Amino acid sequence: MSRMNAEGRPTNKRSSFPWYAAAAWERIPHLIHGFSGRLSDQAAALSVLSATELPLHTLTQVHGNALRVVGPDTSVEERPQADGMLSAAAGRLLGIVTADCVPVLMVAPRQRIVAALHAGWRGTAKDICGRAIQALKTDWGVSPADLLIALGPSIGGCCYEVGRDIGENLSRQVGTRGRLAWRQEGNVSTSQHVSDDTFPPSTGKGNRNTKSAHKETTIACGDTGFLDLRLVNRLRCEQLGVLPQHIQHVGPCTFCSGAALSSYRRDGSRAGRQLSVIGWDRE
Repeated sequence: MSRMNAEGRPTNKRSSFPWYAAAAWERIPHLIHGFSGRLSDQAAALSVLSATELPLHTLTQVHGNALRVVGPDTSVEERPQADGMLSAAAGRLLGIVTADCVPVLMVAPRQRIVAALHAGWRGTAKDICGRAIQALKTDWGVSPADLLIALGPSIGGCCYEVGRDIGENLSRQVGTRGRLAWRQEGNVSTSQHVSDDTFPPSTGKGNRNTKSAHKETTIACGDTGFLDLRLVNRLRCEQLGVLPQHIQHVGPCTFCSGAALSSYRRDGSRAGRQLSVIGWDRE
């Protein structure tokens, strides 16, 4: 895989799309990580990453909080239903695909353990970051204070309009500072369409016509606000003891970025995906 820089410009001229990286992590020996720019599909991502000659482990992501451990003998053919992976095995990459949800990469340099998480609003509500941090502490002996975390490109608080019930509930989960992640503006009489890929059926009183996942739902704008999902996950990590200076936001809002990044909220079923990877190279 070509090396990547924090600005998201490919350092390998053969790359046709950007990779975003946590600048401080470039100094960690043998660590491979990055958040890709817009890809047409997962197969395209895999073909680019094949230059590493390292197996890439992925999941059948289900917007939950289940975690899987990738060991030295785990087959890449296994794609269990889960939204997070942890590994101490060298020579293997963990991969998460997203189009608006938050890709979360974690590394414990001293213990040489990595994790990759898919944190949509559902996974965030189910505390996927908290579950991963607790697993690393309990099962691997990693103190949260020693953990480094990068939150990759995802839909930002500037654009992520969600129902008031969802925004308020998620922001409350992270304590009083959660108010920084939730912004509700004045009532608007018009309505707009948003995709169920990033917007759940509401329990509020707003006027909505709920359809199946990945379809469109009509909502009254007066019952909505703007949620910074990346900040919610950051605050949750800090709650559990991760040092603020050990958490990086990498890359822009997927909705605002135009052709550079895919956004399901913006492009619907035409949207591609981003791939986020982390792992240890063979020594």
